[in-house]
Amino acid sequence: MKKLLPCIIIGMVVLGGLGAVVTATNQNQKNSQRNDTTSSPYVDELDQSMTDYDGSLPLGRTNIFGFYANLSVAQSFIPQKELLTRTQFLMARNASTSYPCVLAVRDNLTGENLAIISVGPNEFPVVNGTPTEDQLAWINFNFNDIWVIPGQTYYLVVYTANITENYYWIAGNGTNIYPNGTVMLSIDDGKTWSEFTNADGCFKTYGLRETFLESMSNMLFKPSFTIKNIGNYTAWDVTVNMTVKGGIFGRINYKGVGTISQLSPGNETVVQLTGGTIFGLGPVTISVKVFAANVHEISTEKNAMVIFFFMFIK
Repeated sequence: MKKLLPCIIIGMVVLGGLGAVVTATNQNQKNSQRNDTTSSPYVDELDQSMTDYDGSLPLGRTNIFGFYANLSVAQSFIPQKELLTRTQFLMARNASTSYPCVLAVRDNLTGENLAIISVGPNEFPVVNGTPTEDQLAWINFNFNDIWVIPGQTYYLVVYTANITENYYWIAGNGTNIYPNGTVMLSIDDGKTWSEFTNADGCFKTYGLRETFLESMSNMLFKPSFTIKNIGNYTAWDVTVNMTVKGGIFGRINYKGVGTISQLSPGNETVVQLTGGTIFGLGPVTISVKVFAANVHEISTEKNAMVIFFFMFIK
């Protein structure tokens, strides 16, 4: 298979005989799999990728190299967007595969998982023997969105259960096409890893750019906020949470929420909060949280006076 399979055969010898370059204690590979797949509602954008196919490797336990080994793969990458929403790998599976394929995102191979998700075998095309490029498919790994630091290295760790003949095929290239990362290999369930600077996986990462909001309360008669996007990118899934507590004998206890699906740069809109009207008498404390999928939470707390249906912020 051109350059990729010879590269991995040499790598297996190195892994088995000489030890690993990177040591990683991986407690989460076996115990922290997430079984659901959550589709991102946002219009995320392609960030990093390497799509030049050169061959495929078996991911999981198989005797493809003349002896049984359980291969795990990690691809390093450097994001340029602040929010990482999902990733894809070009993959297929063996007909005997019955356990999910798991993907974890880490900021280093010895660290904790920043995100993790498993995808069932039924999501992968089935092949008999080594697949050709047209037998592979781009598989989505839609984990919970996470904040990352652009310019910093992260790792996409892909593995499956260490069960005989339970393996997937993962595509890659035996030359260093992707300049911002490389492949790491493990044959001992992620305990040790070896880096191969001359190979990359076929992968794509997607994300969103961070933007910024400002809010102004409009609460003399009815709980509402004016939200303005003061950043350079669309804000997705904007949410306002507000609680009002206090009054005479502590009888005022309001909880409201308001949402809008998206807000373009430079635009503003009024968000009406659910939860009914605020009624009572006496001093109260107002706690407000404003956030969006690609906006860090803004929290404020203010004192106010409620006189029946009217609220006066101090």
